[in-house]
Amino acid sequence: MSKTVLAIHDGHTATAALIRDGRILACISEERLNRTKEWGGVPRMAMQEVLRVADVQPEEVDSVVVPSLINPITNMEAGRRSLPRRVFGQSSRLVPRRVLRSDRWVSPAVSVLKRFRHVGDIRKALGDLGIVREPVFCEHHLAHAAGAYYPRWFGKKKCLVITADGSGDAVSASINIGEGFDIKRAVSISNYNSLGELYSRVTEFMGMKPLSHEYKVMGLAPYSRERHIQKAYNEFRKMARISPRNPLVFENMSGVWKWQYLKKLQSVFERERFDNIAGGLQKFFEEIVTEWVGNIMEHYDAHDICLAGGLFMNVKVNQKILEMPGVENLFVMPSCGDESLAIGAGLWQYAQLCKEDCTKPRIEPMGPLYLGPDYSGGEIEDAIKASKVKGKYRAEQVGDIDGHIGERVARGDVVARFSGRCEWGARALGNRSILADARNRDVVMKINDAVKNRDFWMPFAPSIMKEREKDYIVNTKGFPAPYMVVSFNTTELGRETLRAAIHQYDFTARPQVVEKSWNPGYHKVLKSFEDETGEGGFLNTSFNLHGYPIVCSPQDAIRTLEVTGLENLALGDWFISKK
Repeated sequence: MSKTVLAIHDGHTATAALIRDGRILACISEERLNRTKEWGGVPRMAMQEVLRVADVQPEEVDSVVVPSLINPITNMEAGRRSLPRRVFGQSSRLVPRRVLRSDRWVSPAVSVLKRFRHVGDIRKALGDLGIVREPVFCEHHLAHAAGAYYPRWFGKKKCLVITADGSGDAVSASINIGEGFDIKRAVSISNYNSLGELYSRVTEFMGMKPLSHEYKVMGLAPYSRERHIQKAYNEFRKMARISPRNPLVFENMSGVWKWQYLKKLQSVFERERFDNIAGGLQKFFEEIVTEWVGNIMEHYDAHDICLAGGLFMNVKVNQKILEMPGVENLFVMPSCGDESLAIGAGLWQYAQLCKEDCTKPRIEPMGPLYLGPDYSGGEIEDAIKASKVKGKYRAEQVGDIDGHIGERVARGDVVARFSGRCEWGARALGNRSILADARNRDVVMKINDAVKNRDFWMPFAPSIMKEREKDYIVNTKGFPAPYMVVSFNTTELGRETLRAAIHQYDFTARPQVVEKSWNPGYHKVLKSFEDETGEGGFLNTSFNLHGYPIVCSPQDAIRTLEVTGLENLALGDWFISKK
């Protein structure tokens, strides 16, 4: 019997996903539709859109699931906490630190806080869509674990499923065992001991946006010299550690809750250089997380690992884990921040329904992430006509648009590509991307000046043909890398010909390795570029203005072209050029 699940994440980077019979039919974050970066709340537009994209009627939805037991804190609530949370925060001052460092308080705290869970807005949004199902709730870190486990290991041998982030349902990290339908929680680490929260508060202390700009701290870290980061590194070692009593958990040694970190950091790092702080934090972070993962593998005598949760958006940490000798197989949930919770919760709920009534349960392996809306040629032409770009710029239809894009990039042009279904997640994977020849380092400044306005130290990323992967990156374990979730060292050729698309100081790359079967059109762009230049990779960065969501619709693409210095846009089979 067919089973259809609608999953709704109503927290930071709110997202809706639709799962049918173990297959992800559609997934989109609300930000792509309402154009507010990392928007949090009930994703009404996304809920409607996933139904439309998947051509599923409201009455066909068998179950609705929401991935959090207590109200999630969204980026829209920065600096504010709900009354129950404020009361809990004040009362926690009376609790001994040894109790806070344990997870003994988590279950009773969640039991109280979940009574205040916002349900009315979700029910109203479902009712407006004509869905009469009562939502069920999935614990936050269980949803993270399910998103990594089910589409990678379902039906195979058991594996370790490790989650870590800032906080969710009062937990910051968990160790789970996945086998068959079941994901069994072995260890929970409370949010008092959160490593992710420490990283976010350092991000905020350095004048950047927490829950958003942690990647900037990671990108800045390699610029600091080893001898200069030692002071900061030593200070972070005083703030958190692996418990000497239990090597499977972290301990917060700072003596403060997450909302008190800023004062602590100010007292410790006043007048310390920002790059040294970033370098010390990243070094500490890589060491403590790899030590933790090593302890987990040794304790359970297991070497197949799935990772999920926002902490593992840190691609340099993921590289260190992949390089550990004991790791045999690794899967990192793509775009594993809270935008992935809808997918995880949807797959978890599908698995629960299958336990009750499924003849041949199956969950499809994670594949291409083109899960958002597509736009027809007619819709694209209507957008072009409405915008009147034909009267302003040169616009023509091209029979072989993908071959033409590759040729233009080879000639030195920067081209935005809008094609097919929109990618889900934080990474542009070719369908909503800005492309450039990475052999020319000047394109970094050109793209930043024209469109991105990124911080000067931030690296771009390359797209590489699968057939040419070994020419450019060092991937001794043959780790599949289609999602830009792990960094790699580069080869001598990679450092030379992908220079604009790798980190300018440590020469690591966060690649998208493109298989023809996953995206034939984008692979053709790369092949066309290779035919012209002899190189099988180029620079790929997301098609958006800095601080705005990746473009979704033809109107978004045209608007970005018009308000920036971007000169070329491939919109469907139209090529629009300002010169």
